[in-house]
Amino acid sequence: MVHDYAAAIVDLQGLVRAWSNGARDLVGFTADEVVSRPARELLAEDIRADTVANLSGMVVLRHRDGSSVPLVLTACAILDGSGERSGYVITADPPGGPETTVAGQAFQQASLPMSVFDTTQHYMRLNDAACRIMGVPEEALLGQHFPESVEDRPAHRGWLDHLRRVVATGRPVRYESFTGAPALNREHSWTTDMWPLRDVYGEVHAVGIASFDSTEQYWARQRLALLNEAAASIGTTLDVVRTAEELIELLVPRYADFASVDLLEWVFEAEGLPDIPARDVVLRRVAHGSCTKGTPEAAVHVGDSDTYSSPSPPAKALRGGRAVVRQAGEPDFVR
Repeated sequence: MVHDYAAAIVDLQGLVRAWSNGARDLVGFTADEVVSRPARELLAEDIRADTVANLSGMVVLRHRDGSSVPLVLTACAILDGSGERSGYVITADPPGGPETTVAGQAFQQASLPMSVFDTTQHYMRLNDAACRIMGVPEEALLGQHFPESVEDRPAHRGWLDHLRRVVATGRPVRYESFTGAPALNREHSWTTDMWPLRDVYGEVHAVGIASFDSTEQYWARQRLALLNEAAASIGTTLDVVRTAEELIELLVPRYADFASVDLLEWVFEAEGLPDIPARDVVLRRVAHGSCTKGTPEAAVHVGDSDTYSSPSPPAKALRGGRAVVRQAGEPDFVR
């Protein structure tokens, strides 16, 4: 099947010198209606300064029927025999349209979220994976400044700083962050590579982005760090109460807003292991801690006892011989 590319040639005076059938199909004007006329007459909105500087970006054209047509335009300089610019070849594609090249298809269908930003941190391209994470189609973000598309959070400010660094230095960078995204229901760990894209003159005119979801690796490191610290800080004495306090000091506020340790009475007086009651269980509070001053979450004071009914989690944990531990943002795992 023959593909009619949407393309035009514009000279240095801004006059249209050539007009393809694909361009006619996109905006409705025939070559006779456009050639030798100023290209600016086709604009429905002014072109952004950064789009002109980068020779690529989102442009809104006027359709023959009066409607607006948002397009991704890319310009390539035409050089005469002496190497001087004599005009530009301009190609256009609808946002989110099908890719016609293998390289374009590899970008659009990649399993990793990938995107392209101009030198002023405005969106130029996003692939399907990036759009799923952002929760909106590509055309909703093209031309938008990055800070306008995300919450004002330290991780996103760091992301923006690294984008600017690539433009300023012309060197690739790697950025690791732990944050959410508009279409995700929990925080994720991201390893993001950013690299400069250069034009034919070697100048940086855009920044390429590829992000890897490293959440599983992040939580594996966190669990290992927790185990290492627990081994060094818990059980420094043979005193049961002090050991419970050390456990609370490890958990709050780093891993929990509130934590408590309740023990069976026999821990303080019996020599052997007693039978766990089949129904209600009585536990004594030996330690607790909170991020909030005064520990307002505590219904039981340290040193007091409380009865837990058979269906309660503490009673089930005692009878089952295991504890279910949950860290924020990750699935349950069993200790």
